[in-house]
Amino acid sequence: MSCKVLLFLFLIIPCLTGAQEVQKINRGNLDSLRRIFMEKQKKADIEKRARFEKQLQSADKDTINDLDYSHMFYEALPDLSGFHHLISINLSNNHLTKVNFITLESDSLERINLSNNTIRKIKFNRCEQVRSVSLNQNELRRIPRSLRKCQSLTNLNVSNNHIKRIPRWLAKMDSLNELNLNFNRIKLNNKAAVRMKNINTLLLAGNNLKELPDNIGEMTGVRKFNFSKNSLNIVPPSFKNLDSLTNIIFYKNNFNEIPGEIFYLKNLVELDFYYNHICEIPEGIGSLTKLKQLFLSYNQIRLLPDTLAALKELKYMYIHHNKLVVAPLWITALPKLERLDLSYNRLVSIPDLSDAENLAEIDLQHNDLKRFPWELLDKENLKFLIFKNNPFVLTNEEEKILKQWQKNQKPFSRYIVY
Repeated sequence: MSCKVLLFLFLIIPCLTGAQEVQKINRGNLDSLRRIFMEKQKKADIEKRARFEKQLQSADKDTINDLDYSHMFYEALPDLSGFHHLISINLSNNHLTKVNFITLESDSLERINLSNNTIRKIKFNRCEQVRSVSLNQNELRRIPRSLRKCQSLTNLNVSNNHIKRIPRWLAKMDSLNELNLNFNRIKLNNKAAVRMKNINTLLLAGNNLKELPDNIGEMTGVRKFNFSKNSLNIVPPSFKNLDSLTNIIFYKNNFNEIPGEIFYLKNLVELDFYYNHICEIPEGIGSLTKLKQLFLSYNQIRLLPDTLAALKELKYMYIHHNKLVVAPLWITALPKLERLDLSYNRLVSIPDLSDAENLAEIDLQHNDLKRFPWELLDKENLKFLIFKNNPFVLTNEEEKILKQWQKNQKPFSRYIVY
């Protein structure tokens, strides 16, 4: 071993040891700081609780409609007896593990918020008027069975729990309009599909779904699906039967193409395939004539088909972070288009966007455009134009013109970033 290598080892080993020690010290400091912060937060929450309970002692409980117990470090449900006219209870951000509304005497209660606790068990007693229940960010392993007593329930949020199964009784909750099951462990099988077929808005993001049930076409009551952050790459043939769907979100999945079943859904107003692996937009997309929002960013798309020109209701078109080279002329003929984002592509040319009557927000940054779109300065309804990181070159005179144009605009009205 040479002298240089020996010298290197002699110098580097103490340095590495020192770095490891520093890392241990830093981690210890962070843990200590975290504990100190939590203790201070606990003390502040308990003091807040004491002040609030003191105020309640002198209050007329019959006149109170809303109770906000949030951030008060409750470890057990406070006494709710005597409150006969409650409409809303907020017990979020506490340390509740079990909840039993045995002391609840209000027949007018409509909203219950128990989010951000550590609830494992909960029992609802009298819930005839309850319409909204939030149980997100807890430790639930199943949808609470006692929710069956809430026959007027329209909105249920049980996201960010550990729920796997859709119970049989859920099919009898006729009033349930929106069910948020995001970030659980839902097994979306044929039985689950039948039990949720009449729910209007169904949120199933982040459940590690790898496939949809074959009978998903029976879920004819659903208008809005959110399947974002799963591992889907196809939809079953029966998906085309969901002709009442208005909104579909497949954000962050594994699709290599837009499934043909989508193009049978003539009532769609929103279609979202952000963050997939799509290389081509099928011509069938032109059949979605009611579409208002199209989100196809973060894919591998190289061409916009001419059939997109048929989407006369389109308001928002986001196809940034793709591989587009040309922006077609028909974009200017979309009569209701308000927002266009084609940034982070490879565009070498764009049509005269000043002809797009309602287009007000345009993002074309990070492309290969060599000409600044001067005609857009005269577009009266223009609000935003982002054109930076393109290879065009402005003269000093042109720089002055743009600065003067920006200076002449009313505050917070129109912006150009170039």
